[in-house]
Amino acid sequence: MPALVVFQRRWRIGSDDLVIPGVIEIIIRTAWLGLLVGLMVQHEVDTSRCSSGSYLLRLYLLGAVILLAVTILITVAMSWHSARGTIMDTSPRKRVSHLIVSRVMLGIPEVAWNILGTIWISTGRIHCEPDSPLPMLMRAVVLYTWVAIVFIGGGILLLFDPMKRPGVVEAGTLEPNYIQQWEKRCRILCCARSLDENSAEAFRNIADVFASLFETNDLVASDVAAALVLLRLQRKAEEEQEETFRRNNLHLPISRASTASIGALQDEGSLPHQQSPRPEWMKVGSAYHFMKFALASYGWPWFVYGHICSSTCKLWPFITCCSCCRNVAGAVEEDNCCQCHTAAVKAITGLSRDNFTFITFHNTIHEVPFFVALDDESENIIVAIRGTLSLHDAITDLNAVSAAVKGEGVPEGWTAHKGVVEAAYSVRRRLENTRALQEALTARPGYGIVITGHSLGAGAAVVLAALLRPQYPALKCFAFSPPGGLCSKDFALATQKFVMSVVVGDDLVPRLSMNSIHDLRHKITCVLHTCPQPKFRVLARGCWYMLFGISSSHLHSSSSIESPAIDRPLLQGSANACTYESVEDVRVNFSEGAGNSCISPPPRHTETPLLPPGRILYCFPSLPIEDRLDGCVGEWEFTWCEVREFTNILISPFMVRHHLPEVVFCALGEAAALAAQDAEP
Repeated sequence: MPALVVFQRRWRIGSDDLVIPGVIEIIIRTAWLGLLVGLMVQHEVDTSRCSSGSYLLRLYLLGAVILLAVTILITVAMSWHSARGTIMDTSPRKRVSHLIVSRVMLGIPEVAWNILGTIWISTGRIHCEPDSPLPMLMRAVVLYTWVAIVFIGGGILLLFDPMKRPGVVEAGTLEPNYIQQWEKRCRILCCARSLDENSAEAFRNIADVFASLFETNDLVASDVAAALVLLRLQRKAEEEQEETFRRNNLHLPISRASTASIGALQDEGSLPHQQSPRPEWMKVGSAYHFMKFALASYGWPWFVYGHICSSTCKLWPFITCCSCCRNVAGAVEEDNCCQCHTAAVKAITGLSRDNFTFITFHNTIHEVPFFVALDDESENIIVAIRGTLSLHDAITDLNAVSAAVKGEGVPEGWTAHKGVVEAAYSVRRRLENTRALQEALTARPGYGIVITGHSLGAGAAVVLAALLRPQYPALKCFAFSPPGGLCSKDFALATQKFVMSVVVGDDLVPRLSMNSIHDLRHKITCVLHTCPQPKFRVLARGCWYMLFGISSSHLHSSSSIESPAIDRPLLQGSANACTYESVEDVRVNFSEGAGNSCISPPPRHTETPLLPPGRILYCFPSLPIEDRLDGCVGEWEFTWCEVREFTNILISPFMVRHHLPEVVFCALGEAAALAAQDAEP
């Protein structure tokens, strides 16, 4: 950091990113040079067997040796200068750009010489005996050089950054061209050409979100990777503190929020607190029961994932072969010919076809699959909404700007994640058009209504529950791993009456919001400023940690990488700290590394912080068996947490795995068993 500028253009690498590639190139070219020189010395006398062009053969090989030697020297100098300094201190690396220019200029004679050698070989100007080794060596050198040129050219194309630094038109407003460039990138990645107005607006919003994240940062990918390694070290130290606390204070799990956060929410009083008594129906066993409906909404892909060896045998009794060619009773939309999705739904829930009034797997941007089921076991009508499983769903997830929640009986001022709001609107329209909910209530009068879902489906379930609650006041919602950036403060407070959320472990999604992303962005800036090590060492150790883990001895050894701010007070606004002064007024103060503090304006799209919904049941990993004194043998325990515990992203190797629906289902199962054990007299 900052990004390397060569030929008056910005590139996607930093001046300290050339160490490892340079070392690899030096090793390959040195080995090739040694082989080339050795063969030339050993077989130089064989040039007498060439009937023509023996001098051209010697000339080409000698020129190749000289070019290889000069290239190695320049690469050594470039790698050495790139390894100097720390991540943020670029002054020792000021000569790197000049060495890169020299290396590129050397590529011109290298290409020209290789073209000349190719012409000599292809036109027959060099003609020797078929078994002569030096002509074969020349062909190998020509081929090797062309391969190297192709790789270098491909690397240049990949590392070239066509996006210029954004200019500000007005306060808080970027140049439209910068946002349009991001929109073009998003459409290319999603292979989207012709779009309707709804999809086009979604891509514009996504581009605006990405532009807001990158508008003030001059980071490259390796900077982010190094910062994540440092933050993971910090998180590992916090985990050891948590385990020590839990060993000494059983049944009192420490908060999973960062205990030494560089970017901490100071004004915790502005966050929704669970002040009123928790409703009686919010039970762990109930959440476990309804989680199977959320899991079933994913259809056959997740069923196969969870039953790799036995999925075919378990699905076969529920499959309706050639349903597209014959009249099959039931309202099932856009399933495949054998109705594999519906078969998985029936296999997971254990319900028959008569227990479903509507099933749809229609999926586009802002439209998600769902089904309506009659659950006689709990005496409830279940509306289960699917989570993210397609590119369309991912686009819906990324449309993270705020939007008003509008509906009859919905209080004014409620806002939520726009993509989720649009998905909830689409489910409500389908329910009204098909009258599936009314038919279910007619078939089972007196049954309650439960809306559930996982991930994106959980967010849509919360908004749909808010839209339907004026009509059905007793409606309940179970949201599993809901998006962290979902509800405005007033909306989140209101959902505590009718929404039970479940979060498992270090799950990223319930902690993910525009505010937490900007918080993480400034944490990254801070740890890069305070890191005393060069980047290549941080990344090398990060690779070691990925393969072999972080041992406690290495974490606390004097030779380990320093983890910034581990002992820094949580709410103390020191000169080197990045601090959110309040939820409403997001302001970040951080040091430039030399004591010069600067204040960034509130990032865009953070003016209205969006929070997780409802009362939150948190499932966390149990202590190792040898450390337990309560007889618990499961891998998961649970506690009730407040919203403020999920305002920071935790850097963990399990931050994605803990979001998987199977993991949530397993964790809830063990938590339900533990709750039942505690309830026994």
